[in-house]
Amino acid sequence: MRIGVMTAMVTSIRAVYKNPVVMMRWAATIAVVILVGMATFFIGLAVTLPLIGHASWHAYRETVGQ
Repeated sequence: MRIGVMTAMVTSIRAVYKNPVVMMRWAATIAVVILVGMATFFIGLAVTLPLIGHASWHAYRETVGQ
């Protein structure tokens, strides 16, 4: 299914407004995981970035109900 940029942005903003506490926890989790990846002299980012990307994709799909 193809969705426009504006529709995707509005959907994301609505998801944040409906779940602010969950979204803040997720943002904090992302920050911690990225910092751990950076603490290993950026080598850990090779693992953490795809992991966060994949998990975020699944979380987004679960949140918007697709």
